[in-house]
Amino acid sequence: MSMKKALVIGNDSHEQNKTLLTCVNDANDMHDALQTIGFSVLCKTNQRLDDMKIATNAFIQCIQPGDIAFFYFSGHASQLDDINYLTPTDDRGITLRTIKYRTLIAQKLIHDVYQRRPGLFIIVLDCCRTGMSDDSSNLKSFFGLTSKRIKDGLAPMQAPPSTIISYACAPDQASLAGSSKQHNSAYTCFLLSYIVLPMDIKKVFQRTAIDVQKSTRGEQIPYLNVNCYGPAYIVDNCIGYHAAAQNFLQRRRPCGYYPASDQRRHAIPSHQPRIKNSQHRWNTQFGMPKNYHSSNKMMLPSRRLMIMPPTFPLVASHKHHHAIKDSRYQWTNLIRNFNAFGIY
Repeated sequence: MSMKKALVIGNDSHEQNKTLLTCVNDANDMHDALQTIGFSVLCKTNQRLDDMKIATNAFIQCIQPGDIAFFYFSGHASQLDDINYLTPTDDRGITLRTIKYRTLIAQKLIHDVYQRRPGLFIIVLDCCRTGMSDDSSNLKSFFGLTSKRIKDGLAPMQAPPSTIISYACAPDQASLAGSSKQHNSAYTCFLLSYIVLPMDIKKVFQRTAIDVQKSTRGEQIPYLNVNCYGPAYIVDNCIGYHAAAQNFLQRRRPCGYYPASDQRRHAIPSHQPRIKNSQHRWNTQFGMPKNYHSSNKMMLPSRRLMIMPPTFPLVASHKHHHAIKDSRYQWTNLIRNFNAFGIY
């Protein structure tokens, strides 16, 4: 039986790079979200290089063939010669010559995990907020390097089979750093809202990318590299996980990327008995989803919209589709059906 295992790392404080504000919050919230959907999660925050290596080695060794593996990193990172380096907290004294020994190499992590033959490996990097260091221009001039060797952001990586790679922003671009008013980064904020839902993991990242692009007005566009065929689900479609996911979404703090009155709460359809479309006359009208019982108040529009006079001809018989011309009789039938469903 395949297991779901995850490693989550978030680094806020650094000795040389700028201190970040949301990475530890991102890691803790991602830990809670993955635990909600049944992952065995190892969460580490503000890790030095030795601690990061110990955690990643333990994570790799526990992966068995067919398992679902999930790696999440939030913090500083950089690229040099198309190699991505994840920066620990003890980053003082890192130079272009020592960067491969003083950081965690993302490509090596992907290769080592692939050797364990997991059924699905997902790597999420919310870490391209700045370059390697503030004095990168001095380092380039000192070593005589061209600007093509060191860039902001992350370099695109090749995904082995059954691997999904996601960046918070496009390659060679820097993402927006969170402020003190925001509990999470923009990417993690929207990813947390979708990852607990029972949908294809590729759609999770696609919807996250759309929301991030809209909320940042196109300044940050996430990157996705998928090398797996067919749908892939990391959430079991059962009542227990649905209830846990709903509780997780309800107790989440506002992330600051939407107004407080417009915070997104993704409604999970309750497990009501399914009925035929023709059993209720108004089952497919007024924004109600098909095949769901009309007592599901969570999916209904607001009451103010429900009692507005209809602007379309109502149907007296669902089978014969005869239009009623008397507007007064239309309104009477509308209220009568609302009373029958307990809406009005």
